[in-house]
Amino acid sequence: MIETLEHRTLLSSYFVSAAGNDAGDGSASFPWATLGRVNAADLGPGDSVSLRGGDTFGGTLVFDASDDGTPAAPIRVGSYGAGRASIAAGGGDGISALNTSGFEISDLNLVGSGTQAPQQASGIEFETNRPGNVKLPYVHVRNVDVGGFGKYGITVGGSNGKSGFDDVRIEYANVHDNTLGGIETHGVFSSAATGYANTNVYVGHAEVHHNPGYANSPNHSGDGIVLSDADGVVIERCEAYENGARNTHVGGPVGIWVWDVNNAVIQNNESHHNRTASTADGGGFDFDGGVTNSVMQYNYSHDNAGPGYGIYQFQGARPLGNLTVRYNVSANDARKNAYGAIDFWNGNGGNGIKNVSVYNNTVYVTPSAGATPKALRFISGTTNVSIRNNIFQTTGGLQLAEIQAKQTNLQIQGNDYWTTGGAFSLKVFSKTYTSFNAYVSGSGHEKLNGVVVGKNVNPALVSPTAVPTVGVANIDVLEQSVEGYKLSATSPLRGAGLNLSGSFGTNPGVRDFFGNALPGDGRTDVGAHEYA
Repeated sequence: MIETLEHRTLLSSYFVSAAGNDAGDGSASFPWATLGRVNAADLGPGDSVSLRGGDTFGGTLVFDASDDGTPAAPIRVGSYGAGRASIAAGGGDGISALNTSGFEISDLNLVGSGTQAPQQASGIEFETNRPGNVKLPYVHVRNVDVGGFGKYGITVGGSNGKSGFDDVRIEYANVHDNTLGGIETHGVFSSAATGYANTNVYVGHAEVHHNPGYANSPNHSGDGIVLSDADGVVIERCEAYENGARNTHVGGPVGIWVWDVNNAVIQNNESHHNRTASTADGGGFDFDGGVTNSVMQYNYSHDNAGPGYGIYQFQGARPLGNLTVRYNVSANDARKNAYGAIDFWNGNGGNGIKNVSVYNNTVYVTPSAGATPKALRFISGTTNVSIRNNIFQTTGGLQLAEIQAKQTNLQIQGNDYWTTGGAFSLKVFSKTYTSFNAYVSGSGHEKLNGVVVGKNVNPALVSPTAVPTVGVANIDVLEQSVEGYKLSATSPLRGAGLNLSGSFGTNPGVRDFFGNALPGDGRTDVGAHEYA
């Protein structure tokens, strides 16, 4: 049915109740009964659709170009009364929006059948196939629970050139048990592209978990949060865990990651116990193919099958570089395969990893059955990468680092290496060094102007063997829950860091992982903690 302008002016708020009747006018007094009745109405700026809290509605809410809000007057879709309403989508999408935007979706449960075939349907899907590289504005999703879908929990993006969405905001979402993955953005990938499908994407306070992936997928599956084809990205105060357990594809999944994006900030998140059923990934965080001008900071990664923090470049990706990984904590990552807690891999030859700064991170790794974890690994060549002021600590005689392939202008300086339960072990090419002095002498690393600046001392962390799970409910006080990775009062690393700004022109920011201000003279501590 086409709603007239006169009717919409008189009635812009529509109500739906399990006790309603589709023959009603959709008012609070005479609500509709089904999602199909909503789908038959054309919605305009400022209109709203409210489903009665506690009721369950079968089917899919479908919006198209005839339903179009604006940033100033969005269409609002949510619940009324006590509690949330639920959309039981069965084998279909929960909410499907094609070639439209200007929406606020909140306070709903989106429930799939849980038996959908992989990639069959998503909980909330905003898609555009419009030509002309258009950016449809304003898609905001808040306070939703999305689970049981074969594709993604929440997906936003374009399928025609670089058309997509602007001002995408996803907050306070619980996204779980979706086969392909949790939250994602996308566009049409092209290594020759100069723009991005999506702009200004924010994901915050999301709990994304138990999105398993599936066997024999042609691409990565089982990701937590994976944003791609976007310019201007923030992911903060999210928790990703127990994703990727069924993925067998070699490449992915990861708890929180971005690829083919520019200007991304990933900060104050926890990513833990993410899995893989293959020989690859299952990590906590990742800057992947084509990421530029981006920062990963103040994150907590632990107990992941793969790396805590990966920097990867796949074949055919757009250029990757100008990246910073700083003031993060990794505890007991690399539980499977042969990863480093901080891990580099370049599959794109000369168009590979360039201009990456990794500094003031704290890494703590213990043995894992059937795996060969280490604190730091370079498995392929890079250009202009610097590794400074980090703590690399292992136990059980684990290898501290493995540096393979030819590196161009790799600067490793001012780091502390400490292992217990076995001899010092660090491999560069085919040479394994069994003492710190031999490593410095043989590799040339850990020197600045001819002076040895690296260290081989016990960092005296407060309690690194305790690896707490913080959880999204406590994510705003993340740093208070990870105090075991602070420096103790007797740590020899206090005041021992290189002056990154004075010596290298690196701006380290204003705070450490724990929220402490950095000293004005630029002479920091080593690791993620600045002793207050």
